[in-house]
Amino acid sequence: MKKEWINAADVGASGSEFETRGEIKAGSRELRVEEIGDFQPGQWVTLSGVHLHHYGTVYNEREPYYARNQKPLEDEVELRGLDPSVGWQTFVIHFDATTPVTWRWMAVDPRYQTRTLHEPILRRVWCWQGEGLPLNEEWFRLADGVEIRFRKLDWLPGQSLAFHARNRLLTRIAGISDRTLTLEDAASGACEEALLRHHDEAALQAALDRAVSERRNLMIPSGRYRLSRGLWLRNASVQISGSHRDHTVLDMSEDHSAVFWIAGGGEIAIRNLAMVGHSGFLELPSYTHFATATGFPFWPTANQQMEIKGCSAVNAVGTEHLIFEDLKVSRMASEAFYLHGGDRYGTPPYIQAPHEGMPELHEQYTRSCVYHRCHVSDCGFNAFNNNDHAENTSILHCHVERATNFCEEASRFTRIIGNYVKEGTAGGIHGGKVVPGKVGSAQAIISDNVFEAGAFSGGLGINRGATQVIVSNNLFVGYSKESALFILGGRRVIVSGNHFDLSRVDDNPDRERCGICIEASNVTISDNQIYVRGETSEKVTGIHLADDAVNVHLHDNLIEHCGVGLRSGRRIYFPQERTFRFCHTEGEVEAVSSNGSFKVSRLPQRCDDPRPYLGWHLHWQSGPRAGESSTIAAFDGETHEIRLKESEPAPETGWRFAIYPPSANWQIHHNTITQCTRAIEMDLFSFKGVTISDNLTDE
Repeated sequence: MKKEWINAADVGASGSEFETRGEIKAGSRELRVEEIGDFQPGQWVTLSGVHLHHYGTVYNEREPYYARNQKPLEDEVELRGLDPSVGWQTFVIHFDATTPVTWRWMAVDPRYQTRTLHEPILRRVWCWQGEGLPLNEEWFRLADGVEIRFRKLDWLPGQSLAFHARNRLLTRIAGISDRTLTLEDAASGACEEALLRHHDEAALQAALDRAVSERRNLMIPSGRYRLSRGLWLRNASVQISGSHRDHTVLDMSEDHSAVFWIAGGGEIAIRNLAMVGHSGFLELPSYTHFATATGFPFWPTANQQMEIKGCSAVNAVGTEHLIFEDLKVSRMASEAFYLHGGDRYGTPPYIQAPHEGMPELHEQYTRSCVYHRCHVSDCGFNAFNNNDHAENTSILHCHVERATNFCEEASRFTRIIGNYVKEGTAGGIHGGKVVPGKVGSAQAIISDNVFEAGAFSGGLGINRGATQVIVSNNLFVGYSKESALFILGGRRVIVSGNHFDLSRVDDNPDRERCGICIEASNVTISDNQIYVRGETSEKVTGIHLADDAVNVHLHDNLIEHCGVGLRSGRRIYFPQERTFRFCHTEGEVEAVSSNGSFKVSRLPQRCDDPRPYLGWHLHWQSGPRAGESSTIAAFDGETHEIRLKESEPAPETGWRFAIYPPSANWQIHHNTITQCTRAIEMDLFSFKGVTISDNLTDE
């Protein structure tokens, strides 16, 4: 081994998968095992079935995802029991806005979380096993032998608590004699067949701390290394490498944490490792949350709330340079990789538990992050998530299969190139508020990827706040469940040279879908092929273009075998009819002030537009002026208040309207639309600024 490398085995990490069973009495430290194997004095071990205990967290009524709004569960409740056959169960209790306050509970376990929504997309949602329960001092039976009794009765609506019931002892071997191990900690319960396993977290953390302090790197040999709280790197620069991603495994399958917690630091490189968690693709409703009684989202398995039941490969904040290469990540209930932090302009970092309380994280941001040849499979959340304002995130030549979402990117200058994604949403690019005079927070180049759809797949979304996005030379294959590309709220998007195959393959659902959905402005769509292989499908629209989108160039595309080749309108789902319709962009008057201005329901955000909706028209659809139009003199994007021209009378509350621009600035030319039932369908209130010319159709 080179001098610059520290071998984790030399610091006591075993990496052994050997396990055995043994007998121990309650209150004893003496464990009689079937065979000693490779266990040695001084090693950390876990022993199942001998230490029943409960622990948890209390969340206040506001923003439960921040550490400042959390505290350890103490004497607020009494807890007892756990079925010996279970070993580990997790519960969430939530207090509702009722008079008097009532509570509900759920078990965060696939056996209890089985409710599925089928429309408009197939997904699981969190379901409660008990609701509307009175607060009193009586014991209440939850599930799997666990009972709760409240000592605190003055809970506030919106508060929550989460706790774990576990029957496992984490301890160290003090000595070995024949087939008897003396443990440092006594068992609290008797067990005749307690399972004994190696636990390497303490040794790995010691090796990692030594490598950082001595400015060396860490080598982790082949083996399986079980963890419980994860490995921490604070303000460090180090390289960590396993022998091979098939042979060096960091195992988080028995706990709720990230494998690596990284806070600050200069450059971290992690290579040649496998990391495995406890809950796979669609086992839990990981991609969804429930709303608290005070209106805040609560994710029972989210990466920023590890004290419930999440697990992930990496949770990092504010590290300047990150490299993740040749990694294999599987069965993570949360995001496989989750990054957050500040930006070049000193924007306060979006720091969540458990990194809060580290002021130095406010002083730096991630300048580059590279994911290279990483394999992510069977995971509940995003494979890659930069939920921050980092820069230069590159996802290169990765293989992602059966992860709920490929990536969620909000960083500057993202590059997503050469990846293969199957059976999961293709990803989303989004950013925050666009500030004049500053570089926006979501630019992206998405090129040369293969997105192969499956029964649970969704398309690629260019979302709110994304600016300067290029989508080129990608293959979208088998998109029969959902639309392939959504351009939903960004601005300045180029889509060129892609294949959009909307054919049904295998047993995938056959639903209403589009090749490209355009609901944003300043968009160029060119040189793409959008098609269904075989017979024409009435469920397919090649391209749809919302009537509030402006500055759109659509040319030299080939559209085949679709029900409608090109149409106008927003694609809106009507749940009672279980179908989509293409509608005008509509709103409703919610309140009228004394000065004649009026507040409207939320309209689409005009990303990067300094004077949104100025000069636009309202086409009244209800009220005495139905069928007439008005012109907007001013629009406040924060309050959503509209003021009409002085000559225009004010509307009344409840009036509905459609909104459209003074000039659409659409150029639609030189497209070939063939073997479609209807080539072009346009329903616009004004065709001003719309040029449709030199298109080749069968009509």
